[in-house]
Amino acid sequence: MRCSRCGRREAAIRLHYSGEALCPSCFIERFEHRVRKAVGRYDMLGPKDRIAVSLSGGKDSLTLLHVLAKIERDFPLSELLAITVDEGIGAHRSEGIEAVRRLCSKLGVEHVVVSFKDLYGITLPGLLKALEDKPGALDPCAYCGVLRRRAINDTARELGADVIAVAHNLDDMVQAGS
Repeated sequence: MRCSRCGRREAAIRLHYSGEALCPSCFIERFEHRVRKAVGRYDMLGPKDRIAVSLSGGKDSLTLLHVLAKIERDFPLSELLAITVDEGIGAHRSEGIEAVRRLCSKLGVEHVVVSFKDLYGITLPGLLKALEDKPGALDPCAYCGVLRRRAINDTARELGADVIAVAHNLDDMVQAGS
């Protein structure tokens, strides 16, 4: 099936909500256009903002940084920076941090890594171990989510950020029950 937008290339993805079948280039173009449109419609960013992007190293946050870097080029008085929180959870986080470092270097974006150990004196696994026999202990995600968000907020404030961008998507919202 041909791309319903350009008609030149083979479609790689079908968007069920719009009925479009798009090639990779047209999908990226459409996605970036929708992000720009949402940023403008909801007045999410100003022309002089210092934007802190919360980066885990996963595909959602890396995509957010990539798209915001393209948008930010149109606003020379604005600035991007990236914040990654290291919860101390081992190899998984190390791989994510390395992916973030590579992309930030490629895009020329300042990257700051903050750790649970430095901020709170304990890693997430250490915290969960200390709480495992406590009555009324919450789900690990409850502790991690609150502590990560505090780390991001505090670091963004220290770095003089005006805006914090996070790559939460609809699936994240549904899973979190928000």
